[in-house]
Amino acid sequence: MTLIKSLGFLRLSLLGLAILNIALRPEPGAAIVLSGPELISTLIVPAAAPIVLLVILFDALMSKVRASDSEGDEEANFTRIMFIELAMAIIMVIAWFPYFIALGK
Repeated sequence: MTLIKSLGFLRLSLLGLAILNIALRPEPGAAIVLSGPELISTLIVPAAAPIVLLVILFDALMSKVRASDSEGDEEANFTRIMFIELAMAIIMVIAWFPYFIALGK
């Protein structure tokens, strides 16, 4: 079974949303724009980042639970999915850390 097929549509969509969230993040210290297309990257994307991160972490937890109830190839598949999602969560935290630190200044 290929990796993409084993992830499934919803997990793949969640990881794609995380990548899109990282790609659209504003620069640290950027001013909030309340109109126009900049509204998406300066207001909506930063508000959605913690939600996306928590959903990824919750799915990683559920993959671990599912792996503990499985054996053989299925256990290995869910363990691999868990590590992929944890890696994406770490990438999100590293990418967004400077932005959220700049909010406190």
